[in-house]
Amino acid sequence: MAKLVSKSMISLALVASLAGAAPNPSPTAKAAFDRGEKALEAGNYDQAVTAYNDALKATPGYPAALNGLGSALFKQNKRDEALAQFKAATEADPSFKLAWFNLGFASRKTQAFAEAAKAYEKYTALDPNDPDGFYGLAESYRQSNQPEKAIAAYETYVKKETRPTEQKYVDRAKEYIGQLKASAAAKPADPGPTTTTTTTTTATTTAPPPADPLPSLAARKMKEGDQFMVDKKYREASFSYQDAVNADPNSVEALFKLGNAYAVLGYYSQAIDKWTQVANLTPDPAIKKSAQDNIGRAQQKLAQAGGGSPQEAGKQPGTGPIADSTRTQARQAYEQAVQLIGQRRFGDALASLNQCLQLEPALAVGYIARGSTLIGLRRFAEAAIDYQYALKLDPNLSAPLYGLAEAYKGMNRIDDARQFYQRYVASAAPDVRPDLQSDARAKLDQLR
Repeated sequence: MAKLVSKSMISLALVASLAGAAPNPSPTAKAAFDRGEKALEAGNYDQAVTAYNDALKATPGYPAALNGLGSALFKQNKRDEALAQFKAATEADPSFKLAWFNLGFASRKTQAFAEAAKAYEKYTALDPNDPDGFYGLAESYRQSNQPEKAIAAYETYVKKETRPTEQKYVDRAKEYIGQLKASAAAKPADPGPTTTTTTTTTATTTAPPPADPLPSLAARKMKEGDQFMVDKKYREASFSYQDAVNADPNSVEALFKLGNAYAVLGYYSQAIDKWTQVANLTPDPAIKKSAQDNIGRAQQKLAQAGGGSPQEAGKQPGTGPIADSTRTQARQAYEQAVQLIGQRRFGDALASLNQCLQLEPALAVGYIARGSTLIGLRRFAEAAIDYQYALKLDPNLSAPLYGLAEAYKGMNRIDDARQFYQRYVASAAPDVRPDLQSDARAKLDQLR
């Protein structure tokens, strides 16, 4: 078991130190990258993935290969893995325009609109002459409930777009500008306190506010949930959306958004249930198709996880088989996953760890390693769930403390991140690492 704990911390350290200076590719890496580009252009995506991985083995952190690998994975519909590669490319080279554009596009396609907006902001700053960047930025602002910024970005796009083939997008942008401006104009101004005056007195009194109708409550709760999603407080968002559904059980929008929040948290069965309700309720074919597409993706996630996680099923720590032969298979899958994490092959590592934990659901270090993998995939909320579960299984470990700090930092939950960095620095657990304690101290200084 000590060996497993040691390796789980290795995986944590690898994920914690992914960013670095962009290296110059070796001749071997450049040749492999060129093979990947040709395979990608020809539509041979498996070959492209292999070639880009070869390039990264020869020169780890090679930005162009990371971006190319992301493109190939995205073409294979492995969107979470693609996002991780695009993000890694921007970290390896913050001036890499194409990687920022791809990160924005991929984030938008996975409905991570706030993250998409940040990526497009970077891209348009690096290349202010490309109208496509402003269209993506406008779409991201609109879908993350930032109407004023969306209007400005759409207007910039309309000014910059001169290609005859893209005029349909110009027309669409103008339509959105009109809709957003009309929506802003339709919002009632706050009239202030209502006053009443009688014939027998000159005193003015404030009338009580009118009763709050249920649909209005639902709208407020959805807006509250939307802000939590932007802030990456996904659990809080799910509570707000559930309040909205309670207020208006037939609200397609509230149900859809509640499904989204559940999916981000890794509760795919609940997400499927909400999207199924959406598909049954909505008369809009586009919304129905979107819900059905989400259901299909969530079902794939469930299948990959072997029918769902123990956390999702509400099982107590320790549930699962303990036969020696089963434990041996689980440890082999774990060892393989640690190697894959070291190669930044997070998608493959996740598959191995899902297999490991399906075989041995009580393996605390398996959840720690999977948390590290999910951080590598930028799936911070799911990572936090795994680290919390690891602590339930073995409260004496320190690795989940560091992992939770990293996950909360990724979700921009700074107070929570600070708390767990402090707990890791103060830990005297046998698996604590002095180098990671120093790293945690440095990050605490940055978060002050």
